[in-house]
Amino acid sequence: MRFPSGGGYTFCCGRVYRKVGDAHFFFRWTTMKVDSEIIAALAENVAQDELVELVDVEIAAEGPRMVIRVFIDREEGVQLRDCVSFSRKLGAILEVEDPLDGPYSLEVSSPGMDRKLRQPKHFAACKGKRVKVSLSAPVEGSRNFRGTLLGSDEEGIELDRDGRTFRLPYRLMRKANLVVSQDELFGKGTRRR
Repeated sequence: MRFPSGGGYTFCCGRVYRKVGDAHFFFRWTTMKVDSEIIAALAENVAQDELVELVDVEIAAEGPRMVIRVFIDREEGVQLRDCVSFSRKLGAILEVEDPLDGPYSLEVSSPGMDRKLRQPKHFAACKGKRVKVSLSAPVEGSRNFRGTLLGSDEEGIELDRDGRTFRLPYRLMRKANLVVSQDELFGKGTRRR
């Protein structure tokens, strides 16, 4: 795998990392201004140019720098070259637009098999699949649910857990992920010895 020299690209754990900005090894506390809406809009424009779906944008402080994590997907799956191309284009735009004060890193990857579900469109695309949902407040005595996603709308989802249907509103969701079984990953079959 080759990246352009001087581009600051590395690959680790299925993600392409692009170093942007200067590294600071002294501990100092700074306040960084982050305009997440601008970053998401810029990423959406790049996604349209690259013919990929922008799944999510996460911005987090890690030590003295910010990390921008961008998750992209396409129907036939995302290849490493898609992540590299997306990272190059978005990185160049971020350098010009400068929506962050201070150093940051840009990571671009696929959402993975156990992808996070955050928007109504994410849930709609996963109808009939198994999901895991954690809530901030209990619904019918439980905060954690694992079951089959029956449907979704603008207010929440319906989930089947052990033959019982639960209505879970988005406003109570802390975290939701797609659940992929070992059989789905590796297929069913017999063990050979």
